Order: sequence, then structure tokens, then C-alpha cells
Amino acid sequence: MLTVVSILFLCIFSGRAVLAESGSEEGSLQDEALSNLIEGWPYMESIGEATGLVIDADNGGVIYSLNRDAIRYPASTTKVLTALLVLENASLDDIVTMSDTGVQMAISGSSNCQSSVGEQFTVEQCLYILLLKSANDIANQLAEHVGGTLEHFVEMMNERARELGCTNTHFTNPSGMPDPEHYTTAEDLARIMQAAVKNETFLKIAGTEKVTIPPTNTHAESRTYVNHNALLISDGEYYYPYCIAGKTGYTDSAWRTYVSAARKDDRTLICVLMKGPDKTDFSDAAELFEYGFNEFSKIEVPGGSINLPNGYTVDDTGDDTMDMADGTKRVTFYFDRLPVGKAVMTQQQYAELRHLSLPAPAEEEKTEEETAQPARDKSGNGGWIGIVVIVLLAAAILTGAFLLYRDYMEKKRRRERRRRALERKRAREQDAQGKDSK
Repeated sequence: MLTVVSILFLCIFSGRAVLAESGSEEGSLQDEALSNLIEGWPYMESIGEATGLVIDADNGGVIYSLNRDAIRYPASTTKVLTALLVLENASLDDIVTMSDTGVQMAISGSSNCQSSVGEQFTVEQCLYILLLKSANDIANQLAEHVGGTLEHFVEMMNERARELGCTNTHFTNPSGMPDPEHYTTAEDLARIMQAAVKNETFLKIAGTEKVTIPPTNTHAESRTYVNHNALLISDGEYYYPYCIAGKTGYTDSAWRTYVSAARKDDRTLICVLMKGPDKTDFSDAAELFEYGFNEFSKIEVPGGSINLPNGYTVDDTGDDTMDMADGTKRVTFYFDRLPVGKAVMTQQQYAELRHLSLPAPAEEEKTEEETAQPARDKSGNGGWIGIVVIVLLAAAILTGAFLLYRDYMEKKRRRERRRRALERKRAREQDAQGKDSK
């Protein structure tokens, strides 16, 4: 029995391990980017990571895609969602007091700010330490501050991920520490970053090159942290002037992970790189951003936008549509197999966009329906009225016949009574005459 249980446990664990390193783009992992396999799509040189994705932050349109649905360990890119939840559920000037929950992570081998029990920071200071230093002790303490317990905060993380449309993500901690049940995909991580870059405070903090935390109630010296995101370091080797935010990550099981955002003119792009070797993520991200900004154009459509290779138009796309209860149409645009943008528009706007015959205006359709309705009522109700009239006539005839028959029978009975009365009278008269003759 013990042997059977052990085998089952090993199967389950190995299955999760396979899951965490599997996933598919067109059914299986690819060495060549899916976007490079599409006719008419600009070619992008190979990158050093096993997974890569570039999307437009406004419409989610895919620009570069390599195994974007592969299940991966996110490592400290997890902290993007942690920071977003804190910003959505706490005030920046709230006081966070370190407890054993956080300080247990202030150990060798875990990125931390060497906090101590009872030490106090503001939420804003914690967020700077979380996103620049990637401190795991701060991640735990923020989670307890917002969620009450680590467990409840993790529930909040998974619920928020589902709200953002993540379908292959599950978190078990707020920091990204290794766990077979802590996983995501590049596509889901990009969705989380999409939500984060809409928050101006997140952009301010995650886009800061360097921060100094002043002395605290238990720490006499100030602490200065330089952002791990090398694309933000102005005098560094990998500086990229359009980068506005990002988060790095590393564990032995995840390898290097990286999510970042860059803004140029009116476009914001998000880049996700997962399972990469040392520091190729920074140079690859910069090249992918340049590829996205230079080879593609954003095209505005009613209620949204799409991203296409230069020279293409909306007429070169296909789409999936969903008719909404309010009468609008939700449209997802595709270029071959790649989703390139979204929009919500009216039926008339969609017909004009796709060069379709315009449907009759809703008011005219209603008027025609109202006009046709009386005719239908007349023909339909006329039939019923005819039936009712026939029934009433038949009832009247039967009633009349019955009354005539009743009168006839009554007269017949009266005549019969008179006849009998006359016969009795004659009999009495005959009896009286007989007596007189005697």
C-alpha cells in the first residue's frame, strides 16, 4: 500500500513539474517564434529566452510571440501583482510594522532589506523596496498588511488574476519564491502588467532608477537601492530611454524572468521574457521594443485600435465578434493566427468598417413592425372573430329551435288536456241524461 501511495505522489509531483515546463503555442513548444512563421509578418531575430512576448498595452495586440502560452515559473515578476493589489487596497502613508511574517524572509539566499521585527515603514517606502530591491521580507509584510494573513492575500492574488483574464496562472506566495504550484505564462503576466501600467503610482515607483529610504525606528542608517531593471539605469550598459517600468526575477527553477514596459509617442508596449540565461533579457527586451516601435503601426478603429505591420490596413485582418446585450459588438481582430487588437463598436460602425450593407435603422425596423402588426392582428383576429360569430349564430339557432320545440310541446300538452276535459264533460252529461230518462 505504501509503495502504491509513493508512486501516486511521484506521478502527481512529476506531472506538475512537466506542466510547469510545458504549455503550447500551436500545440507544442517552438524554437522559432510563431510570429516569424506568419506570411507578411516582420522577421525578428532569435532571442535568448525560451519564452517571449510583446503586446500593445492598450489593446493587447500581439507583436512578437514565442511560446506565450507555455507554463513557466515567474520568480519575482510575481511582485508586479503584489504591488498592484497593495496600491488598490492600501494608502501610501499607511504604516507597515514588520512582524515574523516578513522578517522570516530576511535570510541569506532570499533577496531582502534586512528588516527587523517592529521596524516600521510607510506603504510607499515598502513599494519602493519591493520593486527596486525585490525584497521578499517586504513582500510578505505587505501581503499581511493588506490581506490580514498571507493565505488571504494569496487568495486575493488569484482572484485578481482571474479578473484580469489570466487562465493559466496560480500563485502561492506574494514574492515568487519557488513552488511547483506557483506558475504563470507570458500571456497572463502581460495581462497583469497591462493593468499595472494603468496605475500612475506603479509607473512612478517601478520606473524609479534609485531610491533612498531614510532611517527607521529600528535602523539608524539610511538605505539606498538601485533598480534591478537595467533598462532604467541611465549610465548603464543596457539603458533604453523609452523604458518606463519593469520587474526582474530569478530562481534556479525559473531562470531569469523579466517584464517591462516602454512608451514612445502614443504607444506603450509590454515585453515579457521567461526562462532565460544571465542578462540576455535586457538586450533582448530593448531589441524587441525597437522591433515593435519601428516595424508596426497602431491603427485606430471605432471603439479601439489594432497593431499591424507597416503598410497593412484593417482590411487585411479577420475577426471574431460577440454581440452584447446593449446592442454593441465586441470585436477581436486577427492577422492570420495572431490577435492584433480589440474594439467595442456599434453594429453600424462594424458594417461600415467591414464594407457591409448597412442594416436598417432600429427605429425604421420598429416602424415597419408596428405597421405590419395591425395587418397580422386583422387577419389573425378576423379568423377568430368569424369563428366566434359562427358559434354564436349556431347557439342562437339551437336556442330558437329549442324554444319553438318547447312551445310546440306545451301547446300539444294543452290541447291534450282540453281534449280530456271535454271527454270527461261529455261523459258527465251522458250520465246525467241517463238518470233523467229513468
